[in-house]
Amino acid sequence: MRTAAQGIEVVAHRGASAYAPEHTFAAYDLALSLGADALELDLRTTADGELVVLHDQTLARTAGDPRTIAELDRAGLAALDPAVRPLPLDAVLERYGDATRYLLEMKDPHPLMERRLVDALVRHRLRERVEVMSFKRAGLRRLGRLDPSIALSPLYFAPLATVLLPQIGRAARYATAIGVHRHAADPALVAAAHARGLRIRAYTVNDAGELARLAALGFDGLITDAPDRARAAAAAA
Repeated sequence: MRTAAQGIEVVAHRGASAYAPEHTFAAYDLALSLGADALELDLRTTADGELVVLHDQTLARTAGDPRTIAELDRAGLAALDPAVRPLPLDAVLERYGDATRYLLEMKDPHPLMERRLVDALVRHRLRERVEVMSFKRAGLRRLGRLDPSIALSPLYFAPLATVLLPQIGRAARYATAIGVHRHAADPALVAAAHARGLRIRAYTVNDAGELARLAALGFDGLITDAPDRARAAAAAA
């Protein structure tokens, strides 16, 4: 739960992806210049276990290549056009270091991904700057057992607060925050999360009016493609 001093956290969804190609250095640089507190990165693994930043299973939408990222090894990645090649997580962490915070979403968690992620965070000395998110709660729990110092945040797709309320207590057993769909925004859900000591974020919110509404409801974080709009809403709350 945020304090008055902390304010509302602005999280740049895939960078400032309303204005620049998602999951590129251009999008991340712009997000930070627009006032984002944290970068949201989607994580997947290649055929040889390298962690890369990519939302979709395939490269069709972002690179015009129908193959899945899981089919490509290091050599296959290197053969892609650098303009559309997914960034390695290591490259992103190296570039920004402790200049920002990171919300890392494991898209399809599995034990190798989780071990590689812990290793990367230890290597870059960024465990305290990270929260790991996923819709797959089993993966979060496995990662938590690997390294209990890493903050965890389950994500929920259900658009109704009444569906989510019974799950708040279970989340509080292992997580520090939750992420919910913007359509589930409800004062009772915010109150229930805060009563359990959980911060609550809404995703993915881009409309200025909706950002203002969620900020007024007491959300601790706003995940957005347009961090400048979220920054304005947070400042006005």
